Parts: sequence; structure tokens; C-alpha cells
Amino acid sequence: MTPTNTIIVLSLVGFLLLASEVFVPGMILGIVGLFCLAGAIIFSYVEFGAYIGTITLVSVIGAVTVGFIVWMMAFPHTAVGRKFMLKQNLNPGVGEKDRASQHLVGQSGRAITPLRPAGTALINGQRIDVVAESSFIPQDSPIVVILQEGMRIVVRTNVS
Repeated sequence: MTPTNTIIVLSLVGFLLLASEVFVPGMILGIVGLFCLAGAIIFSYVEFGAYIGTITLVSVIGAVTVGFIVWMMAFPHTAVGRKFMLKQNLNPGVGEKDRASQHLVGQSGRAITPLRPAGTALINGQRIDVVAESSFIPQDSPIVVILQEGMRIVVRTNVS
């Protein structure tokens, strides 16, 4: 096998092993693929000198970068990619600032446990994990929701 063919074969095997890492967990194939690519680059430097070695290095880095970008754009649309991807958000409303995520703001309830500052409150007949705005709210105190950020619900003592 000629040195050129060796470099091409090492590069192709390296790229294929990197791509197969998606389907076989454990990072072994990816590491072996990286070693194949490194071997192709080193072999290119040894056999052909600095100029061709550098061209091989830049080519491998460019191909890996382009391959990664294409893979990230195309993978979610493939049959296998759709099996890996979530079809819906598991925490709807997290980080959103619309009215749907603010449905508890202004609601009243009572502290089931002491809030130091976190604990449980009964709001609209539901037990909800809350955080007190101040450092402590005693058990059975009336509370009101003042802020909701996704799953984090902030309450204060309801004095009215």
C-alpha cells in the first residue's frame, strides 16, 4: 500500500469511527477514530514533510468541522435522530415570561410546612413546593404567590 493510500484509508476509517460513535456508546470508537485521524496526520508529516503534513492537518480539521456542522443540522431530521430527540418539552413554561407561566401569581394559600426559606404550601387545593421571599414563614401562615419563574414559586406572608 502506498503512503498516500495509507493516509486516505486512515482518514476514512477515522471519520467512520467518529460517526459510528453516535450509535455505540462508550467513547471507544470515537477515541480510536481520533487516533486514526492523528495517525494519518503524523504519517503524512513523516512521509511527505511539513508542507503536505500541514495540508493534511488542515484538511482533517476542516472535514471534521464541516462534518460536525452538517451532522448537527441533518441528524434531528433522520429517522434515528427523531428517536433520540424529545417530541415535547418536559417542563413547559420554564423560563417563559408569558401569562401561561404566571398562572399562580397573586394566588393565596397557606404554608403546610415552615418555609425556611423553602417548603410546601397549599395553593388552590394543591401541594406546591415554594420558596419564601423572606428567610422564614411559620407553618399554617397565610401566604400569597408574588413570583413564578418556571418551577420556582416565590411567596410572602399574606397580611391582608
